[in-house]
Amino acid sequence: MRIHVVVLGLSLLAACATPALAFADVASTSLQADVPARVRFDYHSGFLLNLHHWLVNLAVHPKQEAVALQDATDAKAADVRAALAFYRAHYAASDLLFDRDMAAIKRALSVGDDARRDPRGLGLPPGLADVLARASPAYARVAWAHDDAANRAWSARASELDARYGAQVQARIEQALGAGFPARPARVDLVFETGKRQGAYTDNQVVMPSGRPDYQGLASLEMLYHETTHVQTADRLEAAIAARARARGRDADSELWHVLQFYTVGAAVTEVLVRDHVAYVQYAEQRGLYAGPWASYMASVEGDWKPYLAGREAWEAAIDHMVDRLPAAQ
Repeated sequence: MRIHVVVLGLSLLAACATPALAFADVASTSLQADVPARVRFDYHSGFLLNLHHWLVNLAVHPKQEAVALQDATDAKAADVRAALAFYRAHYAASDLLFDRDMAAIKRALSVGDDARRDPRGLGLPPGLADVLARASPAYARVAWAHDDAANRAWSARASELDARYGAQVQARIEQALGAGFPARPARVDLVFETGKRQGAYTDNQVVMPSGRPDYQGLASLEMLYHETTHVQTADRLEAAIAARARARGRDADSELWHVLQFYTVGAAVTEVLVRDHVAYVQYAEQRGLYAGPWASYMASVEGDWKPYLAGREAWEAAIDHMVDRLPAAQ
């Protein structure tokens, strides 16, 4: 069902302290001002979309199957196992974000929330509607109430944090990336698990995993804004890096733009929370991404992106210098 959230009092648990990074030209007196184009989040917890992701997750994590079906009758468990065989044959190896068929399935199932449990008539690929219809009673019995409650709790918590800090976070991100958030409401679909290693994924709508431990608490605010910047706000950064890389014969398919996007949103959230005397460590640092797979990009973050965010380096110069550090195009 569609989620309507009520803003409640906040009880914030502080994480380890991270030094705040001052964003340039954002006067402290302006931080409480209303943002003219305040981004709005349209939360959904849909039965069919959750059923689909439940099957995707079990298909790619078969060790979870026994626990997931422990409360199902033999007949209902057999229906789910048949559905999982179908998913493993057709979808387990497909990327939820980049595979065209998976994106179309997601869009087709993003309808009706709890009121729509019949997958037929939605233009799904051959056989899928029947598979979902057969697995639906078992999912409704063993998982839906739990998943829907988790989705509602996550959106309520994220909404509380957004009501208190979102305007300031948004202003910092828009200033840093030189682009605004969507004028239309940003659709956020909550599912318990996506089945995707990275967790959330976004094209023109956000699919957020309410059950992942690393997406809870203060991290929900960062990941809400991180994913929403994928809709349009990070486009200018990605395009600038790709264009400069092609012009200079550097790797245009690098993850530099994504590292900078992660860092920018995380630094914005950290800065805003520190001003409220709440310590926070940004998501990518918590997950060890900066010290692990993204370690090679940290010279660019330290040498150019931090100075740019602090107003000590121009956008064009920062992009030039960071692109020059990329490996040559293959």
